[in-house]
Amino acid sequence: MDPQAVDWAAIPGPRWYQPETVADAFTALLRGAGNDLNSGSGIRSTLGNDHAGTLYPAAVAGTDVLLKIVTEHPGVPRQAALWVLLDWWGCFLPEPGYEVYTGRDGNTIDVIAAIIERVRQTVETLEAIAEQDAGARGLVRKLLRAQGQGWALTD
Repeated sequence: MDPQAVDWAAIPGPRWYQPETVADAFTALLRGAGNDLNSGSGIRSTLGNDHAGTLYPAAVAGTDVLLKIVTEHPGVPRQAALWVLLDWWGCFLPEPGYEVYTGRDGNTIDVIAAIIERVRQTVETLEAIAEQDAGARGLVRKLLRAQGQGWALTD
């Protein structure tokens, strides 16, 4: 999923959610700010409240973009995207009042369940990446273990 193709403004969020900044945060992550694995900090701040440990509904579509980056962009972007997912996993909860939202298709979306499902759908791809990419292997395996345990803290 291309972050520029997502209508971030159509996704609800609290008053401090700034949808106009999301695509730029993904661009920064893809550039990797050199070799900076913390280039995902912009994602954590635009798709949630990094200080409060909360996720906005946009984190669901953001997970799709992160998983595409993991799949298609080896090196620092892949590792930074994995770190974002691992930072969220079991530690972040939905922003109060935004645990569920109505998608464009009218369906109700549970933020955490949707993120878990998106990662579950990519297990085979993640396993293949773990076999091929020694630099990301440990992070991928940790995400796979976390996915298998639901939204819980892992080692």
